[in-house]
Amino acid sequence: MANQIIRNRNEDLKGLGITADQADTLLFFQSGSNRSAVDLKQHLGVTHQAARAVIERMVTKGLLQTRVSQSDARYREVSLTPRGLELLDIMRENCTHTGNQLLSSMTAADKEKFVSLITQALDNLGVSGQADGSLTKIQNRGIEK
Repeated sequence: MANQIIRNRNEDLKGLGITADQADTLLFFQSGSNRSAVDLKQHLGVTHQAARAVIERMVTKGLLQTRVSQSDARYREVSLTPRGLELLDIMRENCTHTGNQLLSSMTAADKEKFVSLITQALDNLGVSGQADGSLTKIQNRGIEK
């Protein structure tokens, strides 16, 4: 199941002209302001140079913009452009479709059981903060609006 979800994601992203790292970067920067390459580096678990390279490629594509911080001129804040926000909306639609497809033939009781088991499995793996027991979150594959 995980492999098929990954294949679906990669196919959707390929059609949008971005990589998985770039999609994860869009998701990261949508959820907060005043974030930088240092924050992205920690989130993705990559080097500072790799984080900067992803940001630079996305600035070139018109998906992100950078500006010098008001509080520290050495710090460059990164934010989404209108095109980046538009791409996020498309990604949400694609993910909602995949989530709905995954759950389509399940009864309401089956869906609740599935969510409970997924939550328990994530708890067992030590990622309990990511499992909130929400069917909507499973359907949307964790993408917040």
